[in-house]
Amino acid sequence: MVDGFSLAQGIAAASRQAGRDDPEVRRADVQSGIVTAVGVAAGTVDVGNVRARRLESYQAPAVGDQILLVQSGTGNWWAAGRISGGNDTPWTTATLATGYAHDGNSNGTVQYRVVVINGTRMMQWRGGIGITYSGTTTPNGGLILAAALGASLRPASRRTAPAACSAASSSSLALKADFQTDGTVQIVGTTTASTDTYTTPIIRPPWVSLNSIQYSLD
Repeated sequence: MVDGFSLAQGIAAASRQAGRDDPEVRRADVQSGIVTAVGVAAGTVDVGNVRARRLESYQAPAVGDQILLVQSGTGNWWAAGRISGGNDTPWTTATLATGYAHDGNSNGTVQYRVVVINGTRMMQWRGGIGITYSGTTTPNGGLILAAALGASLRPASRRTAPAACSAASSSSLALKADFQTDGTVQIVGTTTASTDTYTTPIIRPPWVSLNSIQYSLD
């Protein structure tokens, strides 16, 4: 037989559980979870038996993502987005080809990293390149790296970005930086002119900055 005290405890426990399970009682809820399925219904992810609609900012979901889940008071679930793993994305120092040096114009060491922004893999660069010319010739044909970047660091198509440069020995304040699908990086726009004229400008800056360059890899 169940005594009155035990019965009362059981009823109380059942009531508390029912309250936790009923959104009308529990109202809104926020928690985290691991994605177990993607897109079973359009624009959704599953976390176990919970199906949540993704916010517009949660792009390119993947099984295994740790995400923030928000439940409304009426029981609807929303996937707010990925939760940070707690570690910053490290910067990798580039190995430069002969004729190029780090910290051009005190802009810092040339480095790169990959970050994910709204589900898109983005390559970021920082630092300054010092350039030593051989007479009027740009070293290594403008290719600044000693070796090509790995396959995972190469863009799906060429990415071209403006790169600020020195006004000294240069009639231009910017060159073109091409980030190629073969993993090479090339500075384009220097000249071999010996007389600085409108038609044959001297463009051989002693430094080029890669700070703030960013482009998509996908």
